[in-house]
Amino acid sequence: MTLTAFTVAERTLGFLFKIYLSREIGAVELGIYTVASSFFMVLLTLLTSGIPLVVSKSTAKDGNGSAGMCSAALIVELIVAVVISAAVLLFNKPIGALFAESQSMTLVLIMLPALVFSGVYSAFRGVLWGEKRFATVSVVELIEQIARIVACIVLFNLFDNKSSMVALSMTIACAVSAAACALFYFIGKHRLAKPSAYFKPLLSSSVPITLSRTTSSINNYIIALAVPFLLMSTGLNSEQSMYVFGSCVGMALPLLYLPITVVGSLAFAMIPTLSQAYAEGDKKSMCKQIENALSFSILIAAIVLPVYTALGDDIGIFIYDNTDSGVFLTRAAWLLIPLSFENIASSMLNSLDLEKKSLINYLIGAGVMYVICFCFYKHFDMNVFMAAFGVSLVVSSVLDVIDIKRRSGFKLTFFRPLVIGLAAAYPAWMFTEFVSSVIPNKILSLFVAAAGGACFMALLLVVFGAFDAEIHLNLKGFGKRKHNADKRPRKKTRNAKLKQPS
Repeated sequence: MTLTAFTVAERTLGFLFKIYLSREIGAVELGIYTVASSFFMVLLTLLTSGIPLVVSKSTAKDGNGSAGMCSAALIVELIVAVVISAAVLLFNKPIGALFAESQSMTLVLIMLPALVFSGVYSAFRGVLWGEKRFATVSVVELIEQIARIVACIVLFNLFDNKSSMVALSMTIACAVSAAACALFYFIGKHRLAKPSAYFKPLLSSSVPITLSRTTSSINNYIIALAVPFLLMSTGLNSEQSMYVFGSCVGMALPLLYLPITVVGSLAFAMIPTLSQAYAEGDKKSMCKQIENALSFSILIAAIVLPVYTALGDDIGIFIYDNTDSGVFLTRAAWLLIPLSFENIASSMLNSLDLEKKSLINYLIGAGVMYVICFCFYKHFDMNVFMAAFGVSLVVSSVLDVIDIKRRSGFKLTFFRPLVIGLAAAYPAWMFTEFVSSVIPNKILSLFVAAAGGACFMALLLVVFGAFDAEIHLNLKGFGKRKHNADKRPRKKTRNAKLKQPS
């Protein structure tokens, strides 16, 4: 709940900032920035994705080595950040030729210093995360979001090139978050230690995770290149394709991720606790956490599903003053459930030391998506992209579940809330449409119908038994695992097989 409160605040600020940007720079400029940020996220993921996770897992298992692991992480992160930045600067022209608009490469160069700051931030963050200091980490992320918004508004008032100022605000925000995270680390009486013994375990564990996360970012970058290209194959020019891409992927898609903030918080909190249960061979705790978290992810998505389905058009106009983003949101609302489910399932694989499986499953899903998209060459539109993206999420989720079940043996209890949620979606959608239609004021009807539709859907889930109170009660136990584990003798043999590869 602590994580969710902070994350909701952060996402709300980010969401409002996205609205501000869309109105200040327009769909075309937003599309150009989205392409640049997609490439930058590849670089950032390559630098920071695996190391903080490994540091957090190592800290959760053995806090005594956190100082040495943090020092090793700092050195590796800074070296990699400098190497990546130098490579981009050296090859900026051939890389820039891949972008539909050359301005995107300029924005990437402005954001490059953020890599160094992010490297420092991720090393210290890993220790705080492993110690389950979720509130501290959340405060730092909230500080970063506020710093970015303030910097962007100030820069907009000082300079005319707004898209470049958006990129510069990213660099400033990363510098602020790195300083804040380092401050919290040393205030907590932590120190740095000799790192030589930690380089090998750090790299051997982080490389598979980094490859998996980097592949995800590369996929987003390829989408940012492929979708405008496929749209131009249908006869649209560069500016028109960027408008469609910006209004749909740049505006509507973030709205789909907004409701699963709670699921993201759960995944964040679950990694050290599930890793600890796995390391101790506590199969009962593993299975209970997995079963409850998967069901919870479905319930959260199902509650929001009728709201987006019925009110997507109005939401797009109200938030972005853009009709196309609302149309896409309505048609893509069904993606909420596979998005939420895949988000938590992939995190579980990392906690269970199945990082390579996570990478393979993701690649298979992405491959299916591209096959579907290019099958519609010259007939491609955003409906095709939506369907292909959804199929890729479903494929990856199914493969994730198979691997998690092999490792843990958990029961497939999530099928009950899934079936009930899908069955209840239609009546909840009709109810939301009805409430919206009887209130003449557009803004009032939007808020009342959204709240009413979500509450009605939640009521249906409770009445038909999709929501189990046990889910809530067991999720509360995540933060207590470390304390209880210290009092319990470790099992040495009976569950030893859980530590072996599947």
